[in-house]
Amino acid sequence: MLMYDLEEIKNESIFIDLIANTYREQNLDEVLKLIKKSGFFVDFFGSGNPKNEPLYKKVIETVYGLISDTDELKKLEGFQSEVTILNGLYKKVIDDYVKPIEDTIPENIHVSSYIIALELFLSHDIYRLKYKSELNNNRSDYFENVAESSGNVLQYLLKYKKLPLENSALKIDFEMTKAAFLHIKSSEYREILDILREVWSYFEVDINKSDIITAISKGERTLGKQISHMKFLDVRNAKQARHGYQQLQLYGKASTISKTRKLPPKDFISYNERMTCDFIEEYFSTKDLELKFLDISIAEYIRAYSIISNESELFMKKRKIKSTYTQISINDVCISKTKKKWIYLFVEWGLTHKNAERIFDLLVFDKRSKDLFDCPLLKAGEEYIVIPSIASITDPSRALLSNLKSKKVKINIKGELFEEQIRTTLRRAGIQLVHLKKKDYECDAVFPLNNDLFFVEAKHLNDPTSYREYMRNLDEIHDAVNQLNRIVDYYEHEENLEDIKKRLGIDYVNKIYRVVVTNTSQGEQLRINGVYTIDDIGFSGYFLRRPPQKHLMHKEGLNSTPVFYEHYVGSPNSRQFINFIENNPFIDHYKRRIEYTTFDYTEQLGLKFVDYGVKVNTIVNMDKLTPSELEELNQLF
Repeated sequence: MLMYDLEEIKNESIFIDLIANTYREQNLDEVLKLIKKSGFFVDFFGSGNPKNEPLYKKVIETVYGLISDTDELKKLEGFQSEVTILNGLYKKVIDDYVKPIEDTIPENIHVSSYIIALELFLSHDIYRLKYKSELNNNRSDYFENVAESSGNVLQYLLKYKKLPLENSALKIDFEMTKAAFLHIKSSEYREILDILREVWSYFEVDINKSDIITAISKGERTLGKQISHMKFLDVRNAKQARHGYQQLQLYGKASTISKTRKLPPKDFISYNERMTCDFIEEYFSTKDLELKFLDISIAEYIRAYSIISNESELFMKKRKIKSTYTQISINDVCISKTKKKWIYLFVEWGLTHKNAERIFDLLVFDKRSKDLFDCPLLKAGEEYIVIPSIASITDPSRALLSNLKSKKVKINIKGELFEEQIRTTLRRAGIQLVHLKKKDYECDAVFPLNNDLFFVEAKHLNDPTSYREYMRNLDEIHDAVNQLNRIVDYYEHEENLEDIKKRLGIDYVNKIYRVVVTNTSQGEQLRINGVYTIDDIGFSGYFLRRPPQKHLMHKEGLNSTPVFYEHYVGSPNSRQFINFIENNPFIDHYKRRIEYTTFDYTEQLGLKFVDYGVKVNTIVNMDKLTPSELEELNQLF
């Protein structure tokens, strides 16, 4: 069952019946996977008990009633132990780190104190951190993790604890802000527990408890999430590097802000807004900025995010942060404006008043919001504040997609655009194809190679940054596989196949292949029920004969060298294409760039968690490498 369908089950008897039927039809392992994936039994707000304790007890009683084997009994007891461990870890974070902060800071200034502490940390301490290696310089990742986890903290304070945020001008004793800084540390612990919980829920991890709790991620599927995310970051970082390089070559500076009411792509208010438009294609599979969601164009959304980003940059340049404070307010470190002033600013930079109001409402942080990248506006009394260090580095294209998704906005047009993109790739490669449009049996593309026939299903997904999102993508890929198999089974009937052969101008079919193409980077080799899966980077690169390249940038220019060139020799052919999918060279390459990383929280949580992490980043400053790091990099390539 798909993860999101499972989580939507509200009726206890339906869930209990599902558990019993899964055991009878499959086995205990599948039952435990189902229970973990449901998300019903770990309380990340830290009560220490299962999230739905009555249901948990009924589920355990049901499973005990089904099993009789001693080995299965041990498995079930091990599962119960893991549930106890995970709930205990979340409780420890709340009891040891969150409640002491709550006891120290008065409720009426708690949220304000945290916001001030967060901005001071992001604008200062992030630049003083030291990192272990130029091969793995994750400063930006650390910054983003803190910024993203702030959404969880704010949801806890505003939604769960229902604490007020009312006056951005209120002066607060700086000692309270220093106390609130501990939320940043506790959110770090919460972040690591969230990762552990997701690996446990959806993939593979060994959890053991003796003097301390040790947890070790394992398995190709778990590793696949890291590879998928790294491939996405490579694309993003490469585009950012190219834009930055071009900007420096053309203008000699990293960014410019200029006044214009013309919306992109006619004009841009900053170089970052120009770069954002390039990324829109990455997320929405289109360059058409006139496409509308909620009757508002992509161009207008981009402009709104870009305005807030520009305001943040200008604010940070002008503000004067002291080395010491006795009292401090949100207004001292963050932007604060009434809704009327924000709307006026939006209109001044090119939005209509009507759409400015509607976009404003969509950018306000609420109980549905994921983080402050998606929804940068925080309501504080009659004003709306922006945390500038976060807003200034927001990727508007990604934030927009995530924001629309959290608001449950239907973005069906994405799939159609991606399907056409796949067909366009094949046409550009000189390959004949047909788009089968029959109701209930539509196939996005069918094309021949060497008298083999390929049926293609194009699947547009969101790029996963977490184990949970990667699991959702895998579920949707399985769904696409089932759909494609149903469609191909229909067209394999002789009379239907004859029509396809006639339309393609081929006399016979040697073999039929089924392929799902996704827009998101694949982190593992997937062949599900006879169906191959490949991402569009590999698919388009193969057919357009564009091998990936490594680049060396220097003052005189740019040197590029192709890699995996052997898969791109000659014209596309069936054997070479299937070999390319089955022996995906990208996967092995990325595996060499990943290593086990130990997150040692023995003193803080009694936990040592070993998970997959980055060994070699996308962009490496070779001048700063040690001799051993340089040798390691050369061996990798």
